[in-house]
Amino acid sequence: MNRNRFLQSRRFKYGSVATAFTIAFIAIVVIFNVIFTALAQKYMWYIDMTEQQVFTLSEPAKEIMSDITEDVYLYFASEPDILMNGANASYTRYIYTTALQLEEEFPNVHVEAVDILKNPSFFREFYNTAATDINTTDVVITSGGETRVARAQAFFTFNDTSDLSTVWAYSGEKRMISFIMQVTQTDKPIAAFTTQHGESLNTQDALTLASLFEENGFTTMPIDLSQETVDDDCRILVIYDPTYDFIGAEAEDAARNEIEKVDKFLDRYGCLLVFCDPQNVEKLTNLNEFLEEWGISYTAGTTVRDTEHSMSTDHYSIIAEYQRDTLGGSIYSDLNDLATPPKTIIRKAAPIEILWTDGGGLNGTRQVSPVLKSSETSEIVKDGMVVGGGSYNLVTITRESRIVSNEYYYSYVIAAGSPSFASKQYLDSNAYANDDVIAAAMKATGRERVLASLELKPFDKDDIDVTTADANRWTVRLTTVLPLIFAIVGIVVITRRKHA
Repeated sequence: MNRNRFLQSRRFKYGSVATAFTIAFIAIVVIFNVIFTALAQKYMWYIDMTEQQVFTLSEPAKEIMSDITEDVYLYFASEPDILMNGANASYTRYIYTTALQLEEEFPNVHVEAVDILKNPSFFREFYNTAATDINTTDVVITSGGETRVARAQAFFTFNDTSDLSTVWAYSGEKRMISFIMQVTQTDKPIAAFTTQHGESLNTQDALTLASLFEENGFTTMPIDLSQETVDDDCRILVIYDPTYDFIGAEAEDAARNEIEKVDKFLDRYGCLLVFCDPQNVEKLTNLNEFLEEWGISYTAGTTVRDTEHSMSTDHYSIIAEYQRDTLGGSIYSDLNDLATPPKTIIRKAAPIEILWTDGGGLNGTRQVSPVLKSSETSEIVKDGMVVGGGSYNLVTITRESRIVSNEYYYSYVIAAGSPSFASKQYLDSNAYANDDVIAAAMKATGRERVLASLELKPFDKDDIDVTTADANRWTVRLTTVLPLIFAIVGIVVITRRKHA
């Protein structure tokens, strides 16, 4: 009886209403927050209050992207929640946000996040070689059959690239657009092959090398350096099997100085790719002297032979050794990750001497590293006689670095001890990795465009750019609005109780 009276009492009725109202209000707030958070992530509802506008697409970026009309697909290898809140979100959150902004701003940009661990087959078509590995923090940028796989770290700038804790700026806007331009070929690069030095550019070997460039998105063209200047869109200059020297300081007309033109080309962050025959090196005095400025020198008239690590009965078809943890080895790091990497062959190669490893050039910023070497069992032969033994450099790379707007840019010289390294026999064979190594070198040194108008966004300036007055106003609003709402609700409930 007492229980029935309590259920019918004003205390229970209005107390129950207040309790139900409170529960309903809390539920509505929770549901609203869940829905709003989902919509905010999908439609990018946020205010970027950082001084450097790290989370906002810049106007120069929009201007550059407006020239790109091809459909571009950005595939992230993790689900959205992992990208925004996972273990590596300190990197991936920035990159994913930039991608979503591009998608929102441009209808031809499409972003999708797919968990590679749950759906590995989705990414299979984007593997460049059998050795390619796509990680959960990677981004696949693809358009029209052209693909780039970018590591998360590629979108940031570090004080020390070997120490990821030294990250100081977000360069994702520049990197993302650079990758997009590469796959859309908006700024299709040129690979120019030098002529008029006895180069045999109409041979099957040279034509196969040119085809490899074209398959990797380059336009190939011949160039006579004594008559022409290097095109501004040229990223790689190829010297393939010359038998005559290049004109240097002895030129009667400075406009005919070919060595000077090569030097100026490299000053514009170009890449020089040199294939020389051991029998012709001695005649290439000017070219070899120029290469010495880049820390390397062909050993004229000598050839590497290896009786234990070769693919021919005369032992001159050398099985090259891959390098690890070096500048040269970084070109084909995915091949090194294989348990049994495919062979790379170079036949009748001249050993290339590395004159110094660091500090060359006017600014002392040139680094020299072997790309491929012979094994310790190899020997060098001159005029039919063995004149030395040990491991020799078969392919080398020199990199010169310069800082522009607080970011590093590079020039490269890659030298191979023989034109056979790029011969049709090895490039067309699925058994050898010569084409993979050369293609990797092309992409590493010849496809990046300098986007000077896009600036870095340093993290050390990412303070919230709000004045004290602004902060006080927001504090007053946030501390008064919610209590006011509850006060109004309370007044309504009390009034109803009194008049019930």
